[in-house]
Amino acid sequence: MSLGLSRVNVALKALGRPDKKMDCIHVAGSNGKGSACAQLVAGLVRAGYHVGMFSSPHLIQIEERVRIDGKSISNDEFDEALSKVMKLEIELTFFEITYLVSLIACHKAGVSIMVLETGLGGRLDATRSADVVGCLVTSVSFEHSEVLGDTIEKIAQEKAAIWRPGVPMLIRDPGSARIRNAMREEAISARFYNPEKSTFMDEAADLAEVMCKMLGYSFVRRPINWPARMQFIQGNPNYLIEAAHNPSGMQRVIPEIAAILPKKWSLLFGTSPQQEMDQFLSPLDWLIKTHPPVEIITTEPQDGRYPGIVEPIEGIMHIQNPVTAVQSFTKKTDLILVTGSLYLCGNILSHLGLNADIV
Repeated sequence: MSLGLSRVNVALKALGRPDKKMDCIHVAGSNGKGSACAQLVAGLVRAGYHVGMFSSPHLIQIEERVRIDGKSISNDEFDEALSKVMKLEIELTFFEITYLVSLIACHKAGVSIMVLETGLGGRLDATRSADVVGCLVTSVSFEHSEVLGDTIEKIAQEKAAIWRPGVPMLIRDPGSARIRNAMREEAISARFYNPEKSTFMDEAADLAEVMCKMLGYSFVRRPINWPARMQFIQGNPNYLIEAAHNPSGMQRVIPEIAAILPKKWSLLFGTSPQQEMDQFLSPLDWLIKTHPPVEIITTEPQDGRYPGIVEPIEGIMHIQNPVTAVQSFTKKTDLILVTGSLYLCGNILSHLGLNADIV
């Protein structure tokens, strides 16, 4: 990991600043930033706009990081844009390369609005290099303290630092005057907003709709399918795919899951290393105790930045390969819940032959 804007700024200038030829909206947050981006794209596309999106990481294939009107670009489109980045002969990180690919591909496709999801933090994230018309911060929690700061206030400031002078900015109210004040030090004109308490995706839609109103865009709100976020897949058995992958995300989503679980359900769980593993597992432990599954298997997410944890829940059957694991349930069940890692969700979606388009 190598944060900073110097490399990507040089590359953007050499590419002719494609970011300045689109209306870019910049989104950051500890949880919910991807969901807010998806809601922005869906609502704007339904309103008649031609919309691009850059997000990370990808679930199944790298082209998902670049979407046009909710659908991943093709291999050929990705490779064409990639070749332009590689010809620059500038040493860039993987994240910076894919970010630049998204700007090139979406500009070539005639996109008018470009939604950019930060990778980590905000202030020094490559996406901070873009010229933008609006900024949104979805949530703040204690994460990546080794990079973003050792207090919640410092982390909040890093995310609020995506603000640019004169640009409208919306921040989900953190519920603390201390955190609000810390964020105002970086974003003096930001508007704080608290969405009506609802489901995770509905609250993301609230933020997206308010952001669009602030920017003067039309927005048509409808339910969407955002892969690996409370994604229900009908089959025999049914699947619920949820990519909660940090303590605050798990705490937020478990009550939602509990409300819709059938009596007979099974759990496939896998995770990457966690700074606060006990906090991460606590909501899941509550779910298991209050809504006992018929079977639990743990596994190790594949293709992620870090290796999966071996036996994350002591005393539970553990199968290293996610596909083998999901095929190893033997007891009759009406639903398999897959959670704990975005990469694990991608492993299972790939096994099921599904794509990651926003619909």
